[in-house]
Amino acid sequence: MYGHEFKKLRKAQGISQKPVCQGICSESKLSRWENDLIEVEFSTAMKLLDRIHITSHEFMGWSKFAPDPEIDEEIQDALNSDNIPLLRRVAKKQIAKYHQTHDKRDLFIAAPLCSQLIILDHKKYLSDVDLNTLAKEFSKVTVWSEYYISLFGSCLFILNSKQIYGISMQILKDIDHIRQANTSFDVQVVMGSLEDAVTKLISQNDLEHAQKLITALSKVELPIYMMFFKLTLTFLKELINYVKTDDEQPILSLIDTLLNLNCSTQAATYLDMLKYIQHCKQE
Repeated sequence: MYGHEFKKLRKAQGISQKPVCQGICSESKLSRWENDLIEVEFSTAMKLLDRIHITSHEFMGWSKFAPDPEIDEEIQDALNSDNIPLLRRVAKKQIAKYHQTHDKRDLFIAAPLCSQLIILDHKKYLSDVDLNTLAKEFSKVTVWSEYYISLFGSCLFILNSKQIYGISMQILKDIDHIRQANTSFDVQVVMGSLEDAVTKLISQNDLEHAQKLITALSKVELPIYMMFFKLTLTFLKELINYVKTDDEQPILSLIDTLLNLNCSTQAATYLDMLKYIQHCKQE
């Protein structure tokens, strides 16, 4: 039941029931919905939201009617933790569950745990068979929702460069469909995840695919509020040049420019990415 959430947003704007429901449903039906006595059709809910100038995405974000997450508390705690013993225990438990159920949802939960363990524990917990299955499941995705894009971003450390590049291009082929969701968050998640994908390709010294992915990303038409991402693409190109030449000066100059513009957060992000690539080069 989520009618009471609609009621809160309507009353917060000082809008009465009558103009909201006129031509859509009766005042009595709206009242019963707002008091969680009945449910209304999806199309009706969308029309009512339009009357109070709220998009469906905003309603989802501001409301508290989301279903209980499928991930239990122990797994959630592990995902939010740097505690290696906890992560290891929960990951092994989840992998065992997947091997028992063969349910891809269990694999999708195990994968981010194992990716985090690669970073912290430097050990591989998913078998090659499981990793290939994970890549195949990604290849079957036909609608790249926030869930799948975020999941891909959280699995970069356990996928090989060929898989990363292939899945990244698959996401980009769906970019127009992703835009149709009409949410700024979707596009930001795409570009953020694919930025990480480029960085991972560079770290694996797959510079050819990294450059191809940058070229593909540069062709994406971005909204004005994301124009800063073009600077990130420039940074990624310089990161490739650094791997080739060992000349870090262009990157440091770019970081200095950002600091002079009071963009300290972005400057720190770029510096961390440079240090990560430097560390990978030394291994």
